[in-house]
Amino acid sequence: FKSRVVSRYHAEIWSDNGKFYIKDTKSSTGTFLNSLRLGPADSESKPRQLKHGDIIQLGVDYQG
Repeated sequence: FKSRVVSRYHAEIWSDNGKFYIKDTKSSTGTFLNSLRLGPADSESKPRQLKHGDIIQLGVDYQG
């Protein structure tokens, strides 16, 4: 799909022992969990455990 704010390797989501996790993989536009950015631009974030009802957003609106 075409997007100016989401890359092919933007974030990772995986499961371990029945729990799901997400981390940003050095994206420039950010990965957000419940409106909070997981880490600074171009840096890999720490893994965060996902819970039922969490809202994930990849990137921010492109202003160009």
